[in-house]
Amino acid sequence: MTFKTLTATAVALAAAAGPALSDTAESALIGMWTTPLSAQQAPGGGASAFLRQTVIFTDTRQDIRAEVFADPAGEMPIFTYASSGPYVAVGASDVVQGALNLELVNETSEVTLFMEVPDLMAAVGMGGCDLIVGEAIDVTTCISGPPFLVTDCTDLDLVLVDENGTRLRFGDQSVDRCVARPTELDATAFRKAE
Repeated sequence: MTFKTLTATAVALAAAAGPALSDTAESALIGMWTTPLSAQQAPGGGASAFLRQTVIFTDTRQDIRAEVFADPAGEMPIFTYASSGPYVAVGASDVVQGALNLELVNETSEVTLFMEVPDLMAAVGMGGCDLIVGEAIDVTTCISGPPFLVTDCTDLDLVLVDENGTRLRFGDQSVDRCVARPTELDATAFRKAE
């Protein structure tokens, strides 16, 4: 056997040995994706709250909803953040294998407050927003820090759909995505709901 034949055989065996991450097609994003309710430490070390996130992709738009609760059963809502806008796929990631680069624009960013929690709202960058319990308020111009800071810029992100199209992960959400695209995946996993 020649070196050329051995090399070709080795490459073929490596490809057959295990599935590599497949490239995320734009069509794989379409549908509703959700996370389970999970305990989250508030930024700055505040009290824990419980978070559930939902994202819906159509062929041109993305809707995101983050629901924050005071209890692990999800029966005592604190606030809900909702944003919506168009997105564009801008090619394969050159740093995260199989991921697709996205550019997202939030045309709307609203928060509905269900209980007064000024320390928590300050910790998530909304301490300067004039929020009213029970009303959806536009927060596009008053957010001052993460994690909701991408309300008034083009959100440079990436997304990976894997596990046979059942799991979706965005890029690292602690990165300032108004300035730079993440270079690794966020730990949060969304599961296909419909």
